[in-house]
Amino acid sequence: MVQTITTEDGPRLLGQLREQGLLPDRYRCVYAAGSLVRGWGNETSDLDLYVVTDEPFTSDGVVDHHPVALAPDRIPVAVPALDDRRGDVEYWQTDQYEQLMEKISWEAYRSERDVGATVSQFERDCLVKLGHAIALDGAGWLTERQRLLRESAFGRTIAAHSLDLADTFAEDALGQLGSGDAESALLTAKLAFGYAADALLAHHGEFGTTAKWRSRKYRAAAPKVLPFDGYWAIETMRDYDPADPGRWIEDVIGWVRRISMEAEV
Repeated sequence: MVQTITTEDGPRLLGQLREQGLLPDRYRCVYAAGSLVRGWGNETSDLDLYVVTDEPFTSDGVVDHHPVALAPDRIPVAVPALDDRRGDVEYWQTDQYEQLMEKISWEAYRSERDVGATVSQFERDCLVKLGHAIALDGAGWLTERQRLLRESAFGRTIAAHSLDLADTFAEDALGQLGSGDAESALLTAKLAFGYAADALLAHHGEFGTTAKWRSRKYRAAAPKVLPFDGYWAIETMRDYDPADPGRWIEDVIGWVRRISMEAEV
């Protein structure tokens, strides 16, 4: 059985970071996030930790720097061994979180700026994981950031962006089907359905833009418009008939339309 990380693991994990020179003398918060926190991990899952500081952190243990559209524009990353598994430790500054929250504010969403385009995938991953993070130290800081995230336009931004893509691919799929290219239409319809599912999940507070944990998030969200069994039948193409691909494609596009109406922003 795979271990689930809890707040009780804080002293041990902080001690391991400190022993490896990967814990600053002063920090605002250290939190764990990702699949091991949600109980979705497996034997090969990384242990995702975030260390939040007011000042830049440097260490010989930092092996990479991820670019972000923030100031500073790099996130130091270390990959130590933690509890006999691979750790992924990111070092963010408090100013960077403030800039992220500004990007996903309602003011930014209602402006003419394309907020979805200004939040990179790496930044989006940070925000997605923030929502279900647990504090190993500095719980007050984390609780406030999670409140700001819940009250932000982040979910609306993901839903709107996903709906736009779902509608675009749905139209493309119908065009391809009409021209006799059923194989391309099938692949395009699957893309449309995936984006529609992401929009529906965001509408229910489960943020994500990749298929990796979509089934888990779908079960957690439990949307009524399309219960899990129906979603899974489409995702796995259980009812697909190679002799009649058009019927399946049109059914999927129909569900994309219904989901789009449910998650409309």
